[in-house]
Amino acid sequence: MNFKKTLLTIICMGSFAIANCAETEIPKFEISYGDTVRTYAMYVPEDLKPGAPLVVYTHGYGSKTRWVKALNATAKREGFAVCYPDGAPDSRGKDGWKVGYPPQESMNIDEADFFTKLKEEVCSRFNLSRENSFMTGMSNGGDLCYQLAFTAPGLFRAYASVAGLLFECTYLNYPLPQPVPFMEIHGDADKTSMWEGDHNNTGGWGAYIPVPLAVSTMATANRCCSMRTETRPTLADSTRVITRTIYSDAPTGYDVEVLRVQGGKHSWHAKDVGTHDVVWEFFSRYLAK
Repeated sequence: MNFKKTLLTIICMGSFAIANCAETEIPKFEISYGDTVRTYAMYVPEDLKPGAPLVVYTHGYGSKTRWVKALNATAKREGFAVCYPDGAPDSRGKDGWKVGYPPQESMNIDEADFFTKLKEEVCSRFNLSRENSFMTGMSNGGDLCYQLAFTAPGLFRAYASVAGLLFECTYLNYPLPQPVPFMEIHGDADKTSMWEGDHNNTGGWGAYIPVPLAVSTMATANRCCSMRTETRPTLADSTRVITRTIYSDAPTGYDVEVLRVQGGKHSWHAKDVGTHDVVWEFFSRYLAK
């Protein structure tokens, strides 16, 4: 995909084996985990080939939006399945992923262990590729992408965070054990997950480092040797730009990228970037043959 070209609008047509784009919901399934029963939704395009890739999408903190229609359209066109797990409730009753928010202290969950079991369940049940499995997430789900990249980098083949954060507790205590391809898409006017970081915890989420530092940390761990930038207008507004910084030429071939959305607020950035297609284009570079 050429980053400088406007992404095509995807029109979803036809019936699917497990979901239809015209539907307002997609089916949910259950998985036993410890003494609990967790749930997840699945989008599997019709006639998907056995051993097809899997993308796991993790939702934002307490979000009612648990699946992404545009990501499903990309999945149908490109031939992969999407799993949408539901987070667990914290002390506020908000569903999310345990990454260090104060109300999550009482949550007795090891997210790396949960997603190891979820991946095995989904790949086995739907005949999907364990090797070509990827993770993307928004906000709290993006935070989880960073956390798992540090604590379980081999669990998914590549990670893509949107409006996510790297918390200081992870940054300081978990040196990256192995290289991993990583992408961040972030608005520089995001007041929830601030581009400039929040060392003093003014937002109440916990202390986290600036987005540029988080991304460069990933690039350094990968031993990327080159950096380049390119810009283009956002899809929604030609007066604003997206600045894409690519760290590359690592010995492993694993790139790290950050897309800075000028004036972008706290969102999935679909209207500015076409996130669903940009994320898959990044993941597709790392498909095992």
